[in-house]
Amino acid sequence: MIRTFNEYHLGDNLIHLNYLRKLGLPATHYCHQHYHDQLLPLIEDTDIVLIDLPAKPADAINAWIGANNTFQTRPPGTTWSEFYTHWFSKMSEQLNVDNPIKNKDDFLFDYPELQRKEYPQYDYLIINSVPMSGQLPDYNPWFFEKLIKKYLEEGSTVITTLPTGQCQSTIELNMSVTDIGAIAKSCKAIIAVETGPLWTTYNPYAKHPARTVFTQTHTIDLLNTTTYPTLPNM
Repeated sequence: MIRTFNEYHLGDNLIHLNYLRKLGLPATHYCHQHYHDQLLPLIEDTDIVLIDLPAKPADAINAWIGANNTFQTRPPGTTWSEFYTHWFSKMSEQLNVDNPIKNKDDFLFDYPELQRKEYPQYDYLIINSVPMSGQLPDYNPWFFEKLIKKYLEEGSTVITTLPTGQCQSTIELNMSVTDIGAIAKSCKAIIAVETGPLWTTYNPYAKHPARTVFTQTHTIDLLNTTTYPTLPNM
């Protein structure tokens, strides 16, 4: 039986469960209980079980990318897909399985709930959630509030993840990361901080939106994404 654990954030667990789903084998994954509701759609029609972190056995494999300094010691200039291809190759060796991640399309989230959910079209999906792992040291909510004001004055429709008081937000609408991934299917553009709610927007039903992502961590080279290391002046 495959047993893995991740003690860190929602985004870390989303990316790992996407790997386990594509692996297609029975598995048990241990992570914080408060993430389970967000993660359950990813394990539909699979033999994957989620269990709260304190129950992890001694033989569970650490699925955090910082384990053994793997992420911290990556070569300079390594892109997102290059790093995760290496990481999942390493993970697969530890689990003694074939790596299901062989090209960039293999990273895209694809599970039934993403297909079922439909939402009205927004011009802009803005993922302005606070990054929890230092991805954007100059994160500033005011930047996004100014940007939203500009788009609204131009007559565009906008939805954000973090509430701003200017437009609808996924938090106020009690939406999950799966809902955010479904919104991405019909929106025209995505502007985001690299943080957990971003990842489900990378799905095969949302290939058309132009993505602008702010992060110092690495260049995200999935779909049509442009990455910037800092927020621009406005």
